[in-house]
Amino acid sequence: MKTVIILLIVSIKLCAQSSLSLAKKDGGVLHVYSGMAISAGVGAKVYSVTKRPMLAATVGFLTGSIIGVGKEAIYDKVLKKGVCDNSDAFKTIWGSAIGSLCLRIGIDVKQKNDIEKENYQDLNRSIPESSLKDGISFQNME
Repeated sequence: MKTVIILLIVSIKLCAQSSLSLAKKDGGVLHVYSGMAISAGVGAKVYSVTKRPMLAATVGFLTGSIIGVGKEAIYDKVLKKGVCDNSDAFKTIWGSAIGSLCLRIGIDVKQKNDIEKENYQDLNRSIPESSLKDGISFQNME
């Protein structure tokens, strides 16, 4: 058990270092991931409250896009705390679109699985004896 834990810790450490160097080289990747995380997170919360998949995907996309554009316009340009770059805003919007699409696909797959599960459970319900022809059931066939 100790070996598994040590290997997990070492693998996490190695992955974190390689992704950190990638983020330093291309900050746009972080904008895409941020847009995906924001839109999927907000959309999932909206879906859990409303149970409306299209509304959840739309609100998630708009939230991620507004936050991305707002970060570039307010935080970077007005407050001068970073470098304002329009391509970063577009990358965040692109990430929001991907996150919303993935959320919508996930919701649709879950709904399809729930319907199949319900249909399967309907098949497994016992048939009342009164509905069987001639009152013959498997229990009486001994």
